[in-house]
Amino acid sequence: MRWIIYLIIVSSSQLAYAQNKTTFGSDNATRCYQESNTPFSTHGLKFCTDAISKDNLLLRDLAATHTNRGIIYAANGQLDRAMKDHNKAALLAPGMGKIYVNRGNVYHQIHEYVTALADYGRALELANVPLDIVHYNRSLALIRLKRRDDALAALEAALAINPESARVKRKLGQLNAPKEKPRTTVVNSATAVNADDELNQ
Repeated sequence: MRWIIYLIIVSSSQLAYAQNKTTFGSDNATRCYQESNTPFSTHGLKFCTDAISKDNLLLRDLAATHTNRGIIYAANGQLDRAMKDHNKAALLAPGMGKIYVNRGNVYHQIHEYVTALADYGRALELANVPLDIVHYNRSLALIRLKRRDDALAALEAALAINPESARVKRKLGQLNAPKEKPRTTVVNSATAVNADDELNQ
């Protein structure tokens, strides 16, 4: 009888440990995730790299940690490293929509808008990320490709999902506003950034 009770306790504790690890990953992975939410410096890269190289993460947690490190790299202008991490994450967990949103954002940053749209499309197919964000990011790529009607449709889809989104409402207002006369000053369109054009992760 004691052995049965012992086996039940051991089995229960192992199951709880596995569930805990699946949900939260390691402390390094958790800190990497937190740093990726405000990636204003490369400080969080150490947590991500330690989680990837030292912690025994489950496959899904490993993929998420790669894409979180990719977010930090991209936010700090290291787009090649960001792309490598997102590609690795996609190989590890091809069903994780977040990866395609983040990789699409890097493609957008390097002006590969058609490829960005393909990744956003994959994220929409998987439907396991906030879809309003994906539609909004799609709209920004479509605007860059001068596909105004498609961009409007993407923004309308985002607004249907999240009717309270001030960012989407502003962008719709901008697209629907009458065109202004061209200015006499020249602005390099490759470097001009509109604050509303920030991609979402």
